[in-house]
Amino acid sequence: MFKHKKKSLLKKLVFGSSTGMIIAFMIVFIPCLMVLDFFGADITGSADMDGEVLTDDYVINNSEYAPRYRAVLTEKLHQGLGYVPLTRIVYLYQSNKSYSELYEDNLNKETNKLKPITTVCNDSKYSFLSACKDNEINKSNQSKSVQAKPFGKPIDFNKMYNVTSIFMEQRIVFGKYDVHNAWDFSAPDHTPVYSTCNGKVIWVSFTQTQNVTNTSANGGNQIKISCPVGSQEYIVWYAHLFPGSNLVSVGDSVTMGQQVAEVGTTGYSTGSHLHYQVQYKGKNVDGMSLINFSK
Repeated sequence: MFKHKKKSLLKKLVFGSSTGMIIAFMIVFIPCLMVLDFFGADITGSADMDGEVLTDDYVINNSEYAPRYRAVLTEKLHQGLGYVPLTRIVYLYQSNKSYSELYEDNLNKETNKLKPITTVCNDSKYSFLSACKDNEINKSNQSKSVQAKPFGKPIDFNKMYNVTSIFMEQRIVFGKYDVHNAWDFSAPDHTPVYSTCNGKVIWVSFTQTQNVTNTSANGGNQIKISCPVGSQEYIVWYAHLFPGSNLVSVGDSVTMGQQVAEVGTTGYSTGSHLHYQVQYKGKNVDGMSLINFSK
């Protein structure tokens, strides 16, 4: 009898008032949002060759996947293959295929571009997956068409040692947790760094005269380039550059593939690498998904 009264009172408290209804709604709704928000969006999705140039999404909680993905991505870039984002690997991972197999199955070998998700899901290797059902594809942010790829490579990936940080990777650097808003490619000092576009240099800061780690110097020696793509403007940002290696000045026009500096380890850096960051409308986006690997 006492238990029954307690249950009745609880029901009145939860469902018998507007406050209670709000609490009940939040208990149900917030976990749903957490599930749905597994993939974060740079600019929410991708466009076809005639549409607005957008970039791939990213996996928000990626610490579990990042190390294995970085190893596979490094291997594939060294082989001259194009870019398959972690979102696609994770989306199809229930197939129990290896990261390496998933990577290659999602890449068009002729164009070196990411296949539309619908093309991959038509393959008998994946068509049985719940992720490949039309309603799941429609709810996802997976690319459903061929993506525009307006950029060149910022570095010769054959000269790169490893991909050391992926876009939005959760990581620990110098004992501190952070989420990296760019790409890091480790490479030997003096490795050439290239403009990814036909654009204009808008910022050059070479304050570091020694090629050593200086944790108080943030990005160390840096260059920013404005890259127009149709009516859009992307800002490409290179950091940790070698002292005195800048070959451009503010206001200079640059062409895609033109060398602008060299890899170094200046600033808040754990070793020689290129920090490659791309922004669109003030928001960090996945710069790798803009690179044309067919060239």
